[in-house]
Amino acid sequence: MCGIAGIAKKNILEEDFYKETLKNMTSSIIHRGPDDEGHEYFNNCFLGFRRLAIVDLSEDGHQPMYSDTKNECIVFNGEIYGYRELKKDLKDYPFQSNTDTEVILSLFKKYQTRLPEYLNGMFAFAIWDEDQQQLFCARDRFGEKPFYYAIGKNGEFIFASEIKAILATGLVDEELNDEAIYHFLRHMYVGSQQSIYKNINVLPPAHKLIYKNGKIEISQYWNFPQNKLQISEEEAVSEFKNLVEKSVKKQLVADVKVGAFLSGGLDSGTLVALSSQKNENLTTLGFRYEGDWDEMPDARSIAEKYKTDHKEVALETSEISKTLVEVLKKMDEPLADTAILATYTICKEAAKNMTVVITGNAGDELFGGYKWYQKEKEILEKGSANFSLLPFYKAGSVITEKLGFEKSRQYFLDKVFRAKFPDIVSYQKGKVHNNFSHGETSQLLNSISKYEHSYAFDLDKNDLNTCMRMDLTNIIPGDYMVKDDRIAMMHSIELRTPFLDKNLVEFCSALPAEYKVNANQTKVILREAFGDLLTSNILNKKKQGFGAPIADWLRIPEMEKLTKDILQNPSSKIFTKLNFGEVQKQLNYNYKHWSLLVLGIWMEGH
Repeated sequence: MCGIAGIAKKNILEEDFYKETLKNMTSSIIHRGPDDEGHEYFNNCFLGFRRLAIVDLSEDGHQPMYSDTKNECIVFNGEIYGYRELKKDLKDYPFQSNTDTEVILSLFKKYQTRLPEYLNGMFAFAIWDEDQQQLFCARDRFGEKPFYYAIGKNGEFIFASEIKAILATGLVDEELNDEAIYHFLRHMYVGSQQSIYKNINVLPPAHKLIYKNGKIEISQYWNFPQNKLQISEEEAVSEFKNLVEKSVKKQLVADVKVGAFLSGGLDSGTLVALSSQKNENLTTLGFRYEGDWDEMPDARSIAEKYKTDHKEVALETSEISKTLVEVLKKMDEPLADTAILATYTICKEAAKNMTVVITGNAGDELFGGYKWYQKEKEILEKGSANFSLLPFYKAGSVITEKLGFEKSRQYFLDKVFRAKFPDIVSYQKGKVHNNFSHGETSQLLNSISKYEHSYAFDLDKNDLNTCMRMDLTNIIPGDYMVKDDRIAMMHSIELRTPFLDKNLVEFCSALPAEYKVNANQTKVILREAFGDLLTSNILNKKKQGFGAPIADWLRIPEMEKLTKDILQNPSSKIFTKLNFGEVQKQLNYNYKHWSLLVLGIWMEGH
């Protein structure tokens, strides 16, 4: 994994200032690539790079990398899975290395701007074409690798893997984006189509960008399949099994040590089972919580079954506040995902003896692992209730409760629910992944701002796959991939997500939803395909998720002090954006309290 950066401007080579500026950019992201550094200077474009060597550890992997004609030059962050197979079809190109980077260059010469369509992997790259005087950039389909860009004070086009590299130029103002703060309050993360800064943009997943003659052109190169698969359940399980196994095999390719995170759930258990078959002496890592949150007994059962070298880490209560401040200081944007501390701690441990780690992210969104998908299935089956009768339904629920008529009360409560959420899209938008309501957020903000994520596909209210696609293109790139990439890169390790293989995603998103979710069970297809590899405890346990006991954490004395010093102090930076009185009403030791504290800590550190 690596860090990329660059500046495009007419006659940039004539101004010495920009060489130092590019150096500042790459120095700011040294954590993304401590193994090597490179800079290339053209008359109208500078490219910078930091390298974390994963595949082909030799100097042949140095970047920026030129094509055979020296006309094209690339900086690339990520991994292209199956690149060796791609290489076999590129016999006319005189390869000088065993890197996936050079495969991208050869494909660009062949397909030009259609290049991303031929790549399967996680990637963000920029290719300068000297003949065309054009910068071509692209980002992977699911937002695994980051790509930020901005227009500088002198009209420069500036891009980088992280926001801090853009800010290191001194050419972009650090003005906070009120719409991004609005989204953060609503959902606990900054939206995947925006950045926390008003003057810095993010290239959305599955998009490419061309910068030429001072103009930016952005277009989408991939979307979900439009047609649902016509396939039997037996055929589906067989093909699913084949695709998962292929993806795991491809993602285990590395010239460094590979390990796997093991949480004790279905997804990580399946990946560890498959990885251990391909990789002897696999090291697994888990995070140990106290009490009911601890899933390590289940993780240990898988580790013992597959004889992995299993390690566990934990955070002492006294370390929680200090670690939270440390993580948020390093993060370019606020992120209130409660798993950030566990991820930080486990990545820190992983970095001691490995460079690549397999994770089970995106399984829930692809295979139907969340309880709300079952609720949405129920909405599809029951249909809506008349919204105009909502006051009547509410009154009915109150009266029947007072009279002790529980069956009647449940009837009216169900009517209230289905009047509020008449279809699965309204439920997904109004209930799932929500923190503060629209009204609460408007009261908290000092400015009048509103923002809602936009989707590049039809929101079919009659297809449960719609909700899974919404999660795949919203919380996955906006929260989970941001958390994984930034925190792993803080420790100079690479996290890989086999479930986000292009072919597997396309297959699962077109699969009939009933093969994934039914009234009694989630992740039906995963259980059918790989249940025999897991333990009965993992197969039958209630879904937990990779979170944290927030109510307990917020009551720790050191965390109470953070609340007092930041959220109960009118002079704190957070109150340049939020209303002090409204914040005081929300300090109730819950997720809302947690997200406000995260935002407050982040603003103090930035």
